[in-house]
Amino acid sequence: MLKAILAAAALATAASPAIAWNDDVRPMSNEAVAESRPMVDGFFQTLKAGDSAKAYADLFDGTLMATKTMEIQNLVAQTNFIFQTYGSITHWSLVKSDCISPNLCQTTYQVDTNNGPVIMLLTLYRRPSGWMPTTIYITDVTQALFN
Repeated sequence: MLKAILAAAALATAASPAIAWNDDVRPMSNEAVAESRPMVDGFFQTLKAGDSAKAYADLFDGTLMATKTMEIQNLVAQTNFIFQTYGSITHWSLVKSDCISPNLCQTTYQVDTNNGPVIMLLTLYRRPSGWMPTTIYITDVTQALFN
């Protein structure tokens, strides 16, 4: 009986549209990267200048995230802490992107500092007026990128 339940669960999972949908993950097109670059570069340039609050305010301007004051304050505090620990930003580069549709992508940026790399995952959504961020995650844990 247990084998039948496990087999049925495996079959149901294999037939799931969500799994088939995720099989279509592709990197961002060069055009999409170029379209998002002014927003992303502006964000990193402001971070490099040491103004995390302005960087996030500018990044999320005109988005739903701009209304989430507590979340933005937490991001600013985390960002300030990580760059106080790692030092100044020296360079940033897009190292990976995964798109589940042409309009929804997760980008992974390596942010080089005086004391090592920091990783920023930025989820972007393309609306008619251009790319906008929906979420951001900052970490110094790089191991998951290699799995």
